[in-house]
Amino acid sequence: MADLQYFQFSDALELTGARELPGFLPRTLELHGPSFSTAVEVYINESKSPSFVISSSRVILAQVPDAVVDQPVRNISILSSEFTATIRSQIRFRIGVNPAKVSGLKAMMQTFLKLLFTTPGTDAFVKRLGGAALRNVGRNFDLGQSSDLVADFSVAVSRSESQMRALQGYQPRLPDDERLLSAKLLNVRFDPATTALIARVELISQSGIRAITNLEL
Repeated sequence: MADLQYFQFSDALELTGARELPGFLPRTLELHGPSFSTAVEVYINESKSPSFVISSSRVILAQVPDAVVDQPVRNISILSSEFTATIRSQIRFRIGVNPAKVSGLKAMMQTFLKLLFTTPGTDAFVKRLGGAALRNVGRNFDLGQSSDLVADFSVAVSRSESQMRALQGYQPRLPDDERLLSAKLLNVRFDPATTALIARVELISQSGIRAITNLEL
């Protein structure tokens, strides 16, 4: 498995309130929360704010992106520079400007997610490798089939856990904080409003460190 970090790990900071500042051009939101001192990115309606100011530890002024400036505000995410691997953590596919090696808990999570999202037959060396978690993405289905999607994802998590543990059996020097002990699907549901499968997976390393991965497919 590659050691180069290609998942971005960050925490979503708690947001307790938001209001639009009247008369501001460009359109600006005032965001409130317990602590914004580590905020590095603000997303409004899934689009990145081009500019924001941390007015105080509890207040951020964020410009509404041009792409959604005429839309009502549906959702806001404030991402932190820190990562705690909890239910508020987020993971996105992104290679930074200065790619670096990943290790420890992040390496374990990245390896598991790579397996989970790999489609069997696409790996040049081991054709059967992959959890096939993305096989239903883009397919047409009835709402009555949502239970099948949930079952497929559960199987994908179990398959990825077995494959990762088997692969790591051939890596005797792998540190315990990168070695998977177990992967457990905490919950999974299909959201008909967004047509997305929303899941939460718990990973535990051999060193006993627990991480939670939040996924939306």
